[in-house]
Amino acid sequence: MIDDLEIINVTKQTKLDQYEGVEIPQNICKIHKENRLFLPLNQTWYNLLLEGQKEWEIRGVSDTFNQKTVKIGRSIEIRKGYQNDSIWGIIKDKFTVNSIQEIPKPIYDKTIPPSVQEDPEVTKFINEYFKKYDKFILFRIEIQSD
Repeated sequence: MIDDLEIINVTKQTKLDQYEGVEIPQNICKIHKENRLFLPLNQTWYNLLLEGQKEWEIRGVSDTFNQKTVKIGRSIEIRKGYQNDSIWGIIKDKFTVNSIQEIPKPIYDKTIPPSVQEDPEVTKFINEYFKKYDKFILFRIEIQSD
C-alpha cells in the first residue's frame, strides 16, 4: 500500500506521480548517522549554534573538511567537545574562500555572530586560526529535531 512506503530518494519515486493523491516531498531531510561528518565545537560555538545565532561553520580545508567530505545533504553530528550528547544537522550550503575578507558579511555574521565578534578571546582565536590555512570551507548547518 502506498501509505506504508518510506520515501527516501525523490529521484527514484517519480513513478508515484501517476497515482492520484500521492504527494512527492520536495526536500527530504533524513539523518544518516552511519555516514555523518563529525564536528566538535567548544562551548561558546556550540551554544551559539543551539541558540540560532550561528548557522554557518568555517574550517580550514584539510583531509577532514574539504569539497569531497563536506557535501550538501550530508548528515553532521555536532558535539560540545567530545562529550556524549550530540545534536544532528544536515549540510545545506557550502563554499570555499581563500581569506576571511572573501566571506560575505551576512554569512560572516552567521558564522561568527556579532554578539561575540568583539570578544578578545574570540578575536585571538580567529586570528590564530586564519593563519594556519591557505583555504577555508564554509558550510551552513540546518539543525534537525528528533
